[in-house]
Amino acid sequence: MKKGSLVKARKSLSRFWNWIWNSDSIMSYVIFLIVIFVLMKYLLIPVFGFVMGAELPIAIVESSSMDHGFVKSCVLQDVETGACKQWSQYYSICGEKSEDRLQLRLDEYWDTCGGWYENNGITKEQFQDFSLKNGFKKGDILVLTGWGGYEIGDVILFYPNQGSTARHPIIHRLISENPLQTKGDHNQGQLTPSNNIHKTDETNIQENQVIGVARFKIPYLGWVKLFFVELWQKSKLFFALVVVGIPLFIMAVINIFNKLKKDGKGLKSKKNIK
Repeated sequence: MKKGSLVKARKSLSRFWNWIWNSDSIMSYVIFLIVIFVLMKYLLIPVFGFVMGAELPIAIVESSSMDHGFVKSCVLQDVETGACKQWSQYYSICGEKSEDRLQLRLDEYWDTCGGWYENNGITKEQFQDFSLKNGFKKGDILVLTGWGGYEIGDVILFYPNQGSTARHPIIHRLISENPLQTKGDHNQGQLTPSNNIHKTDETNIQENQVIGVARFKIPYLGWVKLFFVELWQKSKLFFALVVVGIPLFIMAVINIFNKLKKDGKGLKSKKNIK
């Protein structure tokens, strides 16, 4: 590339960035969001995945299957979209029901859910040494690695089995290595093809299904994405109104702020003249 062409390209890029960063137009906000999305999806996340050794280095928790608290469960789900059409009237965990939404400490969790683990050869003492022993919530973000292997007690992310209609990978706790089996801490039992509408089976996971091991969590940050995903599932029209309305609201606030700032400077100048 010639030097003149390079200088021209740099100037064009500088003008483009200046427009995105300083313009108050709706289009500049839209383009800014698109640029951020493209950089995240096609540059930052792949590079981070390479460093972490995992195809998907970041996972957003989309359900409460690992929650150590009483939450409402979905009793009617849309098979195609995965959206919940009807929620239970009560709160539950491991098959136990409550009228209140309660969060359990580890000892309380074990009193409620520990029986299943003890029947499957996992003691309370072992569970206390597991990673992410207090579970995690819907909307949390998990950071994963593909190196270091995995062992019983680790939380792994894996693709659904062949024949499952689940649209996204599952993240549950490994409770057996031969064969590979997992269980959601919140669930009463394991997923088998006969007990869930997606026909997901976590009792015979193949090694090529495993994506990575969760190392730590970032609470709540995943709700930034989940809010829009669930809004889209509920009402595409309302989703469009929100997506358009947010930039308009931001632009209106900025314009009001700039106007007040300008008026303030003008008033100050008049006082100085007097």
